[in-house]
Amino acid sequence: MQVPFRRILCPTDLSETGNRAVPLAIHLAADDGEIHLLHVGEPAFLGNPLYNQFVVGYVPTPEERSAGEARVKEFLHGLEPDGGLPRGITLHVHVVHAISVSDAIEYEAQRHEVDVIVMGTHGRTGLGRLVMGSVATEVVGKERLPVILVHEDAADGS
Repeated sequence: MQVPFRRILCPTDLSETGNRAVPLAIHLAADDGEIHLLHVGEPAFLGNPLYNQFVVGYVPTPEERSAGEARVKEFLHGLEPDGGLPRGITLHVHVVHAISVSDAIEYEAQRHEVDVIVMGTHGRTGLGRLVMGSVATEVVGKERLPVILVHEDAADGS
């Protein structure tokens, strides 16, 4: 595994834990490298909170979908450090919709020809993981690329 990485995919679910992966991705990026910051939204008809009409079964209009994506992109751009990115690193923001988040992450990793995936994990174990599932576990199981996981307790020094 060659560090620093030229192209990094950094998916986030917009949670505090998911967003903790961004500073690590920046740290691991090569000078003039690229970070592809990704959010995979579930389709609105499954009850996606990106839309004002957060009702399971509701299908947003194209305008509502576009407005929801714009809000998420604005949030993702807000994860960039104050003062911008160091060392000529470029941030690309992507919002996609998919039923399978892990499949979408795998597809985006291939599409952008990334060298590594850096993502947060909530670190559920036992029954919690069985019931909730784990996107991170699915990604690690599918990917041929290195996957670096940032645990939710990482910022707490735990």
